[in-house]
Amino acid sequence: MVLAREGAARMGDLRYYADVKADALATPLALAQLGAALAAYGDQTRADRMFAAARQRITGQDQGTEAQLWRADYGTRLRDRAGVLALAAEAGSAAVDRAMMAGTLAGALAGAGPHLSPQEQAWTLLAARALIDDPALSGLTIDGEPVSGLLVRKVMARDGPMSVANTGMRAADITLTTLGVPLVVPAAGGYGYAISRRYFTLDDGSEVAPDSVAKGTRLMAVIEVQPFEKGEARLIIDDPLPAGLEIDNPNLLRSADVRRHEWLDPVAAQHAEFRADRFVAAIDWRSDKPFRLAYIVRAVSPGSYHHPAATVEDMYRPAYRAHTGTGQMRVTE
Repeated sequence: MVLAREGAARMGDLRYYADVKADALATPLALAQLGAALAAYGDQTRADRMFAAARQRITGQDQGTEAQLWRADYGTRLRDRAGVLALAAEAGSAAVDRAMMAGTLAGALAGAGPHLSPQEQAWTLLAARALIDDPALSGLTIDGEPVSGLLVRKVMARDGPMSVANTGMRAADITLTTLGVPLVVPAAGGYGYAISRRYFTLDDGSEVAPDSVAKGTRLMAVIEVQPFEKGEARLIIDDPLPAGLEIDNPNLLRSADVRRHEWLDPVAAQHAEFRADRFVAAIDWRSDKPFRLAYIVRAVSPGSYHHPAATVEDMYRPAYRAHTGTGQMRVTE
């Protein structure tokens, strides 16, 4: 598709993939990308056939929470639906009923809740952009004044009421996103996973409560993640540090490093970052068994500090996530 948009693809290759290999393409998005490539070269007949095949692939798919099955392309059913809609609209293909697919995409987005993966966010944005017929959106007013350009407004809680009206002849959809800090600290919880965070001494391995830790003490931070079902996920573990702690050893502990703590058996991460304010790790996990990560921290600054929650999230199915409770940490002189 990228080569075709730059005029650098071979038309014979595109036709071969469409005529011979279309059934071997694994996802609806792949079919739509081939259709977009053909449309860029003016072969609308084959392009429409690819878009029709992509539409058939996604027809009848459930719109609820998607099972955690491994996908090498980081995709989901929602991502594929948005991608097919975006590419079909760009190509001007009549093989896809854009209004109907936009409606089913809206329903899928509503069912997905507040969390979308990066792929889902990007392709949904591209789909919305491809469907814009008239950026002026004539007919919308705010507090009686006509809207010029795209309607994007940031409204703060301290602002007064805002009146949005549609004086035009066609319906318009308005999306409202609310961001804020909860007034009540949420308890530990999640969906699909549970996560816990504990601290242990380095010498005898005894557990340490974070309510009174002497300055200069080195501790082993242990993060444990428990899946509730067998899934295949690319997980991100994010453990924010209280301000009185800093990471002492910028390496994940391995089994050989903790022979005195045989119960620990930490796993290796695909990627780990030891930042000034948090520890972040990426784990590919295809099991329902729990796993642990461990690293070394040091108490450096006396005082009482807020201890933010640690989180685990499936990067490409973010409805699967969990968080610990928040708390307090006290570092003594």
